[in-house]
Amino acid sequence: TPEPTPTPLPLEGAVICVDPGHCVTPLTGTGQRELVSPLSDETKYLFGGGTAGANQTEEQLNLAVGLQLRDALEALGAEVVMTREVSEITLGGIDRCKIAQEAGADVHISIHANGWTDPDYNGAMVLVPYGDLLGTPSIVEESARLGELMIEAVCEHTGAKNLGTVQRSDLTAFNFSTMPCVFIEMGFMTNPREDALMETPEYQAKIVDGMVESLLAWYGVEE
Repeated sequence: TPEPTPTPLPLEGAVICVDPGHCVTPLTGTGQRELVSPLSDETKYLFGGGTAGANQTEEQLNLAVGLQLRDALEALGAEVVMTREVSEITLGGIDRCKIAQEAGADVHISIHANGWTDPDYNGAMVLVPYGDLLGTPSIVEESARLGELMIEAVCEHTGAKNLGTVQRSDLTAFNFSTMPCVFIEMGFMTNPREDALMETPEYQAKIVDGMVESLLAWYGVEE
């Protein structure tokens, strides 16, 4: 009897760029700048250090969650392109877009955490591209659709306050992206309770579960 045809995995054929935000680079704080948009001469500081919690930096948290997301998506059959898998690397926003583009990614997921001067601020949000500085304006609709799916699913899995999606026109990674792109802000590292949760592998796994669920829905496949 012939071997049964294996059931294809739900994300087979998908190419997803996972982009853990920030990095550890000797260029932090040196005043290097990069363009905000291919359509403008405006520049911004290239290497901001990100925020930090009691026991980890944002860069470390972003990487931990990014690696878990990679493993979860690969288990579902996706090809995952990482912008970084180590802390010590020098990557700007335009560099990250190029990695996604050269891999032929369908979508670019950038992973971040928030910080604020008021320690009571808490909750998760997803930033989405918008505005007249976008090099590829056609990414707006699909980015917004994924953003809505992602914030709903992540907050459902984690119980975090849902701060919704936020349109941003000032982010290099959005303005240079040629594919749908979202930035998840997983929570506030400046909020002691949320910071303590985000330190735990269990809570990180809930964030990843929500991101995976939203990507399955965005691609229109059932697990």
